Amino acid sequence: MNKSTKEIMKITLDTVKEKELPLLAGCDNIFQTNLQYFVENLSEIIMPSIDFNNDDKINSFIEMISKNPVDLLKKDSIDQLITITKNRVNADRQVLKNKTDDIIKLSTLMEKYFDKTILESSNASEKIENIKNELQELNISNSSQRELGQLQSKLIDTIYSIENSMQDNRIILGESKQKFNSLNEKIDNLQKELAIVKKEKSIDFLTSLLNRRAYEEEVKKIEKKHEIFNSKYAIVFYDIDHFKQINDTYGHSFGDTVLKTFGSILKSLTRKEDTVARYGGEEFIALINYEEEKELYKYIKRVKTLIDSTKFKYRDISINIEFSAGVSFRYKYESYLETKKKADTLLYQAKKEGRDRVIFDNNYII
Repeated sequence: MNKSTKEIMKITLDTVKEKELPLLAGCDNIFQTNLQYFVENLSEIIMPSIDFNNDDKINSFIEMISKNPVDLLKKDSIDQLITITKNRVNADRQVLKNKTDDIIKLSTLMEKYFDKTILESSNASEKIENIKNELQELNISNSSQRELGQLQSKLIDTIYSIENSMQDNRIILGESKQKFNSLNEKIDNLQKELAIVKKEKSIDFLTSLLNRRAYEEEVKKIEKKHEIFNSKYAIVFYDIDHFKQINDTYGHSFGDTVLKTFGSILKSLTRKEDTVARYGGEEFIALINYEEEKELYKYIKRVKTLIDSTKFKYRDISINIEFSAGVSFRYKYESYLETKKKADTLLYQAKKEGRDRVIFDNNYII
């Protein structure tokens, strides 16, 4: 019950108690009680159940009766009450009819697509038979028999129509199935070939790390993340120390083994959300996400510890190697290029100062 109705009922009760009941003093007490009870519940009796467009007329009538409840017994009031009730019932029926008409419109649209949807199922015949039986056995209440019964009949007709066209459709599908399977197999093979080509295009053949082209694509992604979310990341530039001497002394095959093993170690210590790539020759580069700078120190220490403790082997040759690196934090610079340039500068500073060290752009050295 809304606020206005409650206020009207309060006026009604007060009027009945304070003004009208004395006028009915000569009436039977039971009659007075019944009249009072009827007035108290009048709004609930004539309140619409679906359509509320007659609210104003209903509230006006209740307001009128509240001023003089005895008027409720007059013929004009009773006629007005009957009219309000009929209007309310008719309005509710119209809403129900409109909704049912909408459902019938929807079923007409369903008919256009019903056939295709069911035929795509592997057990189409069984589904159609089940739907038809369920529709035929569907019990519709008497109150909805006239409107919803039309919908039931229309759906049943649709199912029969689909059944009649199933055989022709099944023949067409049977003839097309083999062609479809063959085409689908070709598409699968082509997708696999494209995936291999794409992978080969982005992976360095020797180290199985990202190549420089693929690395540049990852830079675009991490830069976009940095731009939007102000995320933190650092650039680590690696270079294997004395690599030319290794090649000259032990041969290029051994040099390839060193590069492959070095790349494998970096890959094993780099998380999935980070990026590591072979930048060129004996240079490697990594993009490392972090929350606190000490995470970078721990990461570099793990790399250095594992490289220092690993024997790089090829046939009967086994040696230890060292590396130098420069680390720059992205937030300190205006762009990625400036950040990378700083990491590169720090790398060559490390090599110039004796190699076998990592220099950060905050002067921290490992």
